[in-house]
Amino acid sequence: MVAQDVIGHLIDVERLAYDLLLDAQTEADRRKAAAKEKADAEFKAAYEQIISRLEEELKREKKACDDRLSSEYSRFDSELTSIPKDYQSMAAYLESVTAGL
Repeated sequence: MVAQDVIGHLIDVERLAYDLLLDAQTEADRRKAAAKEKADAEFKAAYEQIISRLEEELKREKKACDDRLSSEYSRFDSELTSIPKDYQSMAAYLESVTAGL
């Protein structure tokens, strides 16, 4: 009977060890999930902050580029309008080009 008591006690110890291991694994899984959730939240916050900053920078740079383009178009337009028009020379040129048709 002593041998059976020892075997029964060892089985109880093994069952207790299994329960402890299962509890430890469950706790480890819970902590890993919590850490992953926290890391994902921190990543998302940092990502959103970076994206927001980059979008603002893009808007500023686009506005600056549009302003430069508008200024260049205005300069070009004023340069074109300042060129004197010689309608007689243009008519003579067109006549020379189309004379053989």
